[in-house]
Amino acid sequence: MSRRHHLLLLSLLLAPLTGLAQDEGTAPARPAEDAPRASDTGKQQQGEGPRLDLEGLEDPAGTGTPVPNADTPGVAEKDTFTERLQPTTTLAQRAAAILDRTTLGGYAEHDFLLPKDGTSTFRNHRYVLFVYSHISERISTATEIEFEFAGSPLKREGVLGAGEVLLEFSVVDLMLTEWLTLRAGVILVPVGAYNLRHDAPAQELAERPIAYTTVVPTTWFESGAGFLGGFDLGQDWRLSYEVYAVNGLDAKILDGQGFRAARGSHLKDNNNDKALTGRVSVSPFLGLEAGLSGYTGAYDLEGRRVSMVNADVFWRLGPLDLTGEAVRAFIDPGYVQGFPEGSTANTRDRVPTGMTGFYGQANYRFRIEPFFRALPNEWREGHFTASVRYEEKNTDTEFITEGDVARLTLGLNFRPLPPYVIKNSFHWQKTGANGQQPHVWTGNFWKENSWEYIASVAYLF
Repeated sequence: MSRRHHLLLLSLLLAPLTGLAQDEGTAPARPAEDAPRASDTGKQQQGEGPRLDLEGLEDPAGTGTPVPNADTPGVAEKDTFTERLQPTTTLAQRAAAILDRTTLGGYAEHDFLLPKDGTSTFRNHRYVLFVYSHISERISTATEIEFEFAGSPLKREGVLGAGEVLLEFSVVDLMLTEWLTLRAGVILVPVGAYNLRHDAPAQELAERPIAYTTVVPTTWFESGAGFLGGFDLGQDWRLSYEVYAVNGLDAKILDGQGFRAARGSHLKDNNNDKALTGRVSVSPFLGLEAGLSGYTGAYDLEGRRVSMVNADVFWRLGPLDLTGEAVRAFIDPGYVQGFPEGSTANTRDRVPTGMTGFYGQANYRFRIEPFFRALPNEWREGHFTASVRYEEKNTDTEFITEGDVARLTLGLNFRPLPPYVIKNSFHWQKTGANGQQPHVWTGNFWKENSWEYIASVAYLF
């Protein structure tokens, strides 16, 4: 190509940027470091949502020219997005253009464990980051990233290995109507209420229900798409729903672990069948909710299926909360197979044909007034919570095995502020390793059980 053609092409590429600079006019001087930001001095517009101001990003290139955004006078919202996508725009400039739309937060949980048999230990259980961005009036995105046991590297038995950093939730929502929203991405599977509301600061006990880490493998997340929404039924009743198509479970379904190792891949489905999952809940008044949910999908190349149904309820009666769930899974007979040839996942172990689990929990909130009067002012609206939970799981309904577990947990928590809680719990547990079905009402539960004390601190930020 001749030099003349090079110059002509360059002028065509730079023409839109030159015209934009002429339209903007002379850039205003950069405000002093101690000058209040516009978001601090003006009243936030209604419905605008939370803001996130980061020092130095008002002018990331140091040119004295603020990056245009939707609040810049004379710049339309469509122009803001055009600016953000220009090939000459730096990453810092693109970030600055969306800071007023994005919120960062998260939660963390740190434990101390004292088991009947074994070593007491501190455990950096999880650190989770939330990112939410309001892209437009009808489009938003939300992400949850978890660092479990401090991420990588993770030291086990003196050996450094890979830890867990998981994208547990990452969706983009398009609101079509007030009662219909399209969602796509890494989705929390809506089987039961606990998987949808598993965040540690919102829970009163340090450990998740045993059936809802195995039969429902909380946190259960799958790649897929679908719809969610809700609408009023008359004056008081409210109906909410979620329904999705997802990649679904694979064949690594095991007694003891349940479906935990069978959660689907975010890279590629192991078969052409897409699993369907959904939950419908009704609330006749504030403080009472009942839900019914289900899942069905093929787990191998031969079309063998997993189907499950779950019922959940939450009822608040003044200072008392009653909550519980029950799940039943039906599995076509098969084997752990169907992975690429040579994969160590093809063990040919028998897949259990059924699983069950349930829990029932009561939480009672109370205050000891002399204690709270002695605390700092900001803590005086806090409370204690006493909890009791009984639960069972059975990850192979055909046989009594070590995967059959019954557990009774007592807990006492102190919550000085809603986002911060100090938890104490003590549980007794019995398995079916001796061939007898474990239940709390049988004598061997108290004679042959194991126990564990857990202290935990969880906080939302």
